[in-house]
Amino acid sequence: MTRIAKTTKETQIKRTVKDYLNLKGIFHYHNMQGIASYKGLPDMTMHLRGQVHYLELKAPKGVLSPYQIAFKATCFTDGIPYHVIKTLEDIRGVVE
Repeated sequence: MTRIAKTTKETQIKRTVKDYLNLKGIFHYHNMQGIASYKGLPDMTMHLRGQVHYLELKAPKGVLSPYQIAFKATCFTDGIPYHVIKTLEDIRGVVE
C-alpha cells in the first residue's frame, strides 16, 4: 500500500518561497534545525542586495514561538532584516 504524505500549509509556503527565490536567482538556504541548533533560528537565510535576511516561514495562522520572538528582537537591535513570510506576496514584497 502506497502512503501519501500530507503536505502542511507551512511546507507549502516553504516550497513556494524556495521556488520563487530560485526563479529570481537569489542565493538562499534552509537553516538546519535540530537538537544542537540555536533555539529560534529562522527557517531560511537569504542574501539580497549585499545584505543577509532571515526568513521565518509560517502557515497563514502560524505564530512565532518565544524563542523566535527573541531572535527577531536581536536582529532588530543589530539592524539585520528579519521577515515572517506567510504568503508568496510577503516574499515578493521583500524582494521587489
